[in-house]
Amino acid sequence: MNPYDIIISPWITEKSMEARRNDETLSINRLEFIIHKSATKADVADAVEKLFDVKVSKVNTRLTKHGKHASVKLAEGYDAEDASMKLGAF
Repeated sequence: MNPYDIIISPWITEKSMEARRNDETLSINRLEFIIHKSATKADVADAVEKLFDVKVSKVNTRLTKHGKHASVKLAEGYDAEDASMKLGAF
């Protein structure tokens, strides 16, 4: 499946911007996205790995009034800050 069919857009808020941090004291290393309503966690992990050339360690999803959201934690050795720069929105 095309990754752009899974991921609709990045979710950019102050909290999601802070979640990208990956330093010694606070290792959150997460990216947030609005995803297609029928997308599974495995679909989201595959789409993020293809789009950003990273490895995903965990995906959490939730339904909100804004749509279906995915919080993607990157594996050790990958930086959410670098991956988000590819979007151009961060």
